[in-house]
Amino acid sequence: MPEGPEVRRYAQAIHSALSGQPIASLTARTKAAKAYLAAEEPHLIGRRIERVFSHGKNLIGQIEGGYYFYSHLMMWGSWRVLPHSSPFEVDRRERARIVVLGGATAILVSAPIFEVGHGNPLNEIAALRHLGPDILPYPCAGHFAASCFLERLLSAEHRERAIGAALLDQTIAAGIGNYLRAEILFRCRINPFVRAVDLPQSALQELCQVIPEIASRALEAAGVTVSEAEQQRIRGDRSLLYPNGTPEWGSRHAVFRRTNLPCLNCGVKIQQKRQVTRQLETGEDKERIIYFCPNCQHVEVGPK
Repeated sequence: MPEGPEVRRYAQAIHSALSGQPIASLTARTKAAKAYLAAEEPHLIGRRIERVFSHGKNLIGQIEGGYYFYSHLMMWGSWRVLPHSSPFEVDRRERARIVVLGGATAILVSAPIFEVGHGNPLNEIAALRHLGPDILPYPCAGHFAASCFLERLLSAEHRERAIGAALLDQTIAAGIGNYLRAEILFRCRINPFVRAVDLPQSALQELCQVIPEIASRALEAAGVTVSEAEQQRIRGDRSLLYPNGTPEWGSRHAVFRRTNLPCLNCGVKIQQKRQVTRQLETGEDKERIIYFCPNCQHVEVGPK
């Protein structure tokens, strides 16, 4: 699933290509958006796209006159941004297409959620009403809202949850997915299975610092969470890579998808376990794999 940094990159690309331009056409294949556009598309044509931004894993476009479009990529979705006159055939994966005068186009592919509406999307769209603070705050919003994050994490609703599961809850912090939570907890040397309420104040403060740091690194480096120096170290030491792995992909993370490879800190093999989490979209419990160093993060690993 694309996480906060990936969605922010899509938002930046769409904003750069479409903002300030009048809409030439807006089509959709999702049920709700298709029904809305059947009646309202004529009112959208010619209106300018004012801003495209993200909050966590959610992408929102503001259209002149109080209209908006919204997408959530779920597991496999993506946006494709094409300059004017670039051909792209419609296929069965396409879910929405926005074309502005001049020809620049944004195409949503393989995503089940796309909506168009009128009003404030933060109020109109149920999934946006209870989101936690964005892990990638825009400059106008200042720094990561650490106090809000801690208030939600340590609330009566969430304080008894394992920290590894809680970090995936978008109502606590918006934008963290499976790779980011593993990398954040490893950097902080926090056991993913410890309850939030049992974390010492020092660990909580470090979380507040590391969350936006790693998210920003992933945004700038297209999903890479380790430093440039760590990347070079991994690429130069074949023992830190899978035998058939490529240095480019094998050097993106410290623990995520590095099971049985040596920890970059202590050399102990990285491990993985399943952890029960909860999906914001469905409210259902689900198991996700968490990656960790059993030594650095003090996780007991039973015999195999």
